[in-house]
Amino acid sequence: MTVTFSLYLLLIGLIFSISILSSTAFAEGNTWTVFLQQYDGISHKELFSPIELPIKSGDTVNWKNYDSTAHKIVSGIPSHPESSGKFFSTMILKPGQSESVKLEHTDYVAYYYFCEIHPWFTGKVFFEEFSPYHSTKNMTSEIVDDKNLEVKGNVDSDFGTLPYEVLIYNSKNNLIFHTMKSFNKDASFDVLIDTSSSIWSHDSDYSLKLVYGIPSEATTKTLKIPIITNEKLQTKSHNLCTDMADKKSDFVFEGVSIPYWYKDPLCWFGNNLISFKEISDGLNFFTKSHMS
Repeated sequence: MTVTFSLYLLLIGLIFSISILSSTAFAEGNTWTVFLQQYDGISHKELFSPIELPIKSGDTVNWKNYDSTAHKIVSGIPSHPESSGKFFSTMILKPGQSESVKLEHTDYVAYYYFCEIHPWFTGKVFFEEFSPYHSTKNMTSEIVDDKNLEVKGNVDSDFGTLPYEVLIYNSKNNLIFHTMKSFNKDASFDVLIDTSSSIWSHDSDYSLKLVYGIPSEATTKTLKIPIITNEKLQTKSHNLCTDMADKKSDFVFEGVSIPYWYKDPLCWFGNNLISFKEISDGLNFFTKSHMS
């Protein structure tokens, strides 16, 4: 399954035959966000996260600018400027702005795009259900040491040492983890992901995508990551919220001196609106504040 340069050019050429429909009112299908990261000049750091996005026909792609400078996304590749933006082009996306495009599969499985202002940054979207290959031999996942998610497996031997991406989405299709690595020489992979941060504390259902190869293919796996909480502390927080409903005085909670206004976050925790991790961090913050 060795990829030649001529095959690569042929695959890139597929972009010029794809028809894309855009709309502001989207029908069925999921919405996936591509984040525009901090621009750092002409370097090897990527702008788009993820770089290659697997979707299904009828899904919507949203480009969200989290950078401090403007970007403009156009279909095509920089080496063929005569065709750039032929199938879609966003407005100039200022910091904080976003724009969406709904994509329908026609005859081809992928298309390329780039930033017209910074053309060395490129990305790709492909329809995973139309991928002609299924090269993942196996992929397993498990929680180890109560906080780390280990994802491992192997792919076709031809992919040894080639790059791959791991994408993890929550139940609302928000990308919460993205990393790029290279397969081992024997085409195996092993990724250890720390799930102790608060970003993992609000959901338990996730979708993991392993993305690699030319033409691109994706293997998707559903994940269940238990939410770490403290039911005893949650009950105490709920009771405190009831007892101090109209009080505006500082108080002691779990042996920690707390300002009166922090009653509200404790109420939110007691009603399951914020996570145990956030409250735990808050109590640690006030502990250290009184010690300094």
